[in-house]
Amino acid sequence: MSVDEAPAAEYDVPPGEEPAATCPYCGRPFREERYATFHVGAEHAAACSDAEREAFEDERDDEEYELFTFHLKAAVSVFFVYFVFTFVYALVWSG
Repeated sequence: MSVDEAPAAEYDVPPGEEPAATCPYCGRPFREERYATFHVGAEHAAACSDAEREAFEDERDDEEYELFTFHLKAAVSVFFVYFVFTFVYALVWSG
């Protein structure tokens, strides 16, 4: 039995919440449409349509850009904190 043929599992959705999207292949609910897009592209790659595959690749590219931006901001922040501590250390010991 392949992943695409797996029986639909039951998922607990909190009362009062409606999923923003569900997987068209296995029925899994998702809070955001992009999570469903990632799921379809990763778990149902063999069965998904060209449009779904393109949407998955677009979301993956956006995610990679966001991750690069986060890493860049983190590196700049660490460098800035290091510079400030070094400057304060030099200022304290020079006086």
